[in-house]
Amino acid sequence: MGDSKFCYRCMEQYDASLHVCPSCGFVESDAHEPMYVPPGTILHGKYLCGILLEYNGEGATYIGTDISTGKKVHIREYVPINLCTRVKNKPTISVNYNNLAKYKAFMAEYTELNKSLARLRNNTNIPPILDMFAENNTTYTIFEYIEGVKMLDYLKENAGELSWEQVSKIFPPLFTTIGILHNAGIIHRAISPDTVYITDKGELKLSGFCVSAVRTANAGLEYELFKGYAAPEQYSANSSSRQGSWTDVYGVCALLYRALTGCMPVDSLSRLKHDDLHEPHDLDSRIPRHVSRVIMEGMNLNGRDRIQTITELVTRLFEQPTEEEEEDLESTTVLPEPVQSSYEQQQYQQTAYEQPAYEQQPQYQQPEPQNVIHQRSAQSRRNDSYNYEKVNTVDRIKVPIIIGLLLLAILMTLAVIIIKIFSNPEEEDTTTVTPKRPSVTENVIDEKETTKAADTEMPDLVGKFYEHSKDLWKEHFVLDAEYAYNDNYENDMIYEQSVKAGEMIAQGQVIKVKVSKGKSSAYIPDYSGLTVEQYKNALDKAGITDFNYQFVESKNSYGKANTVVEIQVDGKVVHAGDFFSNKDGKKLTVYYVAETSEAPQYTTAAPTTQAPVVTTQAPVPTTQAPVPTTQAPAPTEPPTEAPTDPPAPPVEQQPVEQGGEGGENPQ
Repeated sequence: MGDSKFCYRCMEQYDASLHVCPSCGFVESDAHEPMYVPPGTILHGKYLCGILLEYNGEGATYIGTDISTGKKVHIREYVPINLCTRVKNKPTISVNYNNLAKYKAFMAEYTELNKSLARLRNNTNIPPILDMFAENNTTYTIFEYIEGVKMLDYLKENAGELSWEQVSKIFPPLFTTIGILHNAGIIHRAISPDTVYITDKGELKLSGFCVSAVRTANAGLEYELFKGYAAPEQYSANSSSRQGSWTDVYGVCALLYRALTGCMPVDSLSRLKHDDLHEPHDLDSRIPRHVSRVIMEGMNLNGRDRIQTITELVTRLFEQPTEEEEEDLESTTVLPEPVQSSYEQQQYQQTAYEQPAYEQQPQYQQPEPQNVIHQRSAQSRRNDSYNYEKVNTVDRIKVPIIIGLLLLAILMTLAVIIIKIFSNPEEEDTTTVTPKRPSVTENVIDEKETTKAADTEMPDLVGKFYEHSKDLWKEHFVLDAEYAYNDNYENDMIYEQSVKAGEMIAQGQVIKVKVSKGKSSAYIPDYSGLTVEQYKNALDKAGITDFNYQFVESKNSYGKANTVVEIQVDGKVVHAGDFFSNKDGKKLTVYYVAETSEAPQYTTAAPTTQAPVVTTQAPVPTTQAPVPTTQAPAPTEPPTEAPTDPPAPPVEQQPVEQGGEGGENPQ
């Protein structure tokens, strides 16, 4: 490189004697984030690593350059921040023993994901993978440098939004690419203005690929979800519906929503509590109605009711509705002009001018229901303004008189109703028989009033998770759960409902459901070499739920920290493969070695010169197993088998019968 060097920010070469990059103004500094690769590190003997660009729970992305060719690259490093650390002043990664299995499992998934992406290198809408290698106890992926800006920045430079004509020209290649990814078994789960780039040529490129645990809440890694663009099923790792191509459909439709309206959509987690997401056409009347409707269907909170594939989404977006459909939609939105008097029209005009246009607002605000109608009336006003002067005096007075009479009639009706309401309790307090007839009438009225609220169609909840369904439908009805074991349904899954799907129900009605507690029985899984967290997962997979087992720290067992050493039921030792009934009400007690345990009972054992006594007495029956426990040498080489009965106290006199040397050990 001679007298020149690379800038660690822009990767342009400049005079080595300078300390400030003339291209981007970057100032050289030794300061950097210690968790990540220091700028200036050479990876794989050919890639110069620059500054850190971004990071998440899976890894970090750096700018870099291929020294042999001088081309800029993006370097992606697998470095899950909650599972590992970096050796100080070195690029090497150190993994805690307790996290090693999980670290390797996620790294294998990371590697397979990038291998699948490498097979799609000919697709121009995905940054091609140039290289992938293992180094520093982790894996690196080299991507081609993206010459472009994020869609979010591009929208900000274009008044915050795009027209449907612009979207329909630049988005189809991206739709095709996402369909190809789905056919290859890859679900992106993070389609948003932060992961879509647009180049100077107007081409869209999709980035931000990560393992699924980063795109799902509480799935084992520190998760990263893009608010407003993540589907509701991504906010739960176990109790929500499954993920698939429909998950990306939600992200694509949310991206279209943002691009067309200039407003970030309400995040799905908030929508589950109160769904106040407005249709795109309500925010901008220039957006075609059928496009607006398809986007809303693609953002359906229920994954099963959502548009399922990108192919279906594209087909429905670009198909033209019939003229009759358009006329029907128009008639449901625009108020008929002839019913308005000139006075009402003048007031309407004034409101339209005072109300700002919705697309000009810098941030998303909840619009009034009349907003679109105000805009349409303001436009049509200019064409019909000549009618305002032709209205005579009678017409001016006629409408207010009619309105006044109607209001008077309504007030009189309300007065009669109020009198009846307050007079009924007095009649019910009397002992005469005559007031019974009005009370019957009141009961009939109450029943009619409750039936008016029966406007919600009962969904099919069988096969859906109870906790998720309870939150999803709490605004419509109340779920009353009855728990029972069921071998055909997972834990927390609904398998029966009191009201059949499709029936109309009233708001606030109580629906009884039966919820599975999991399998009625299972076989105890093997615990050999497993940590506490690993064995919890094994128990859950076997069908033994968390309210059927408990973990207890073993007081007189030793072994690797945080590992399981024994299992008991009602104080009796059980083994892997034994049958266990969840219905019996008994709990599985799992003993484990604590992380802070130092096994102090072994430090006071007999001198090391008598260690052979333990090895020669291995065949002693299990009832005498505690004897060698009190005589074990220093914990540098513990016996290969853990004691089978930890609670039993040591017997000090029995070793005398086994040999002369053993009888001298007790004090």
